[in-house]
Amino acid sequence: MAGAPGAPAGGGGARLTADERPVARLRVRNSGAELLELVLEPYGSDHWLRPGETFVIWTLGRPGEGVSEAFEVEHGPGTVTVHAETLPAYVGDEDGNEIDCGHHRPQPAGPFRLDLP
Repeated sequence: MAGAPGAPAGGGGARLTADERPVARLRVRNSGAELLELVLEPYGSDHWLRPGETFVIWTLGRPGEGVSEAFEVEHGPGTVTVHAETLPAYVGDEDGNEIDCGHHRPQPAGPFRLDLP
């Protein structure tokens, strides 16, 4: 699998492959009418689901001491945060293709400005 151990790989739509089967999978579907932000922690990677789109978060890590579940999920307005309690963890589509950080990220409103001192 591409990328450093413990970090999501920038596969550019590459098929996810591994020497072992995923230990846990979590499907996230956007059933709303607007873009939905999916954040994968602890990496902080953002992946944006269009209405009707489904992503699959998966991990090769196994729960260990003090960890009983592979994922913890938080939902807020317009965003879902998945905390991967076991690493490495990846975001892919239903066909097993990796979804890169920033996938479908909306452009910021208005011109980008940086306040300088």
